[in-house]
Amino acid sequence: MHGLVNRSFESFLEVTYGAPLWAAVVEDLDTGFDSFEAVLHYDDALSYQMLESASARLGKPPDMLLEDFGTFLVASPTAERIRRLLRFGGVDYEDFLASLEDLRGRARLAVPDLDLPQIEVGEQGGGTYRLACHSPHKGFGHVYLGLLRALADDYGALVLIDYEGESGGAEILTIQLADAEFAEGREFDLAAPVAERAVE
Repeated sequence: MHGLVNRSFESFLEVTYGAPLWAAVVEDLDTGFDSFEAVLHYDDALSYQMLESASARLGKPPDMLLEDFGTFLVASPTAERIRRLLRFGGVDYEDFLASLEDLRGRARLAVPDLDLPQIEVGEQGGGTYRLACHSPHKGFGHVYLGLLRALADDYGALVLIDYEGESGGAEILTIQLADAEFAEGREFDLAAPVAERAVE
């Protein structure tokens, strides 16, 4: 797993649940270091061990924790650069959905060795979309579930999103765009400087 993913999850745990929780997870991991390096790569087993440790200590299912992580990547001030990368995809939620298949490539422009899931989005008609998340790392579908729900709030759209499980080696989400202009979205200016410290 890319260190940027692990470091972002570390930041999510520490910002959301506090330093004592992260210290306890570090103790469980017993790796000899207390923070992930964003430029390194780590064994996938260590990433899943981190998730399982946090899940056990919080009494929260791993899938729910991953969904909360996806929300954090959009909603937290510490992740503003990630939000900007996502919002760059479109002026409204519908445009954003249409751009999701390009997200992997946009991320690689910033971090060439970052291998995000391959996303396929198909329009089913009537404002319904089917998203397939292809990744060797199981669980990214739940991250996208939280991320997509948070982006709907960010754009001010009324959206219903369900996790449908796995099919053909991909995690499947269904997205029902009920009202693209349901509420006023969060202020966003692509040209504005990022004042907050981003997730490293």
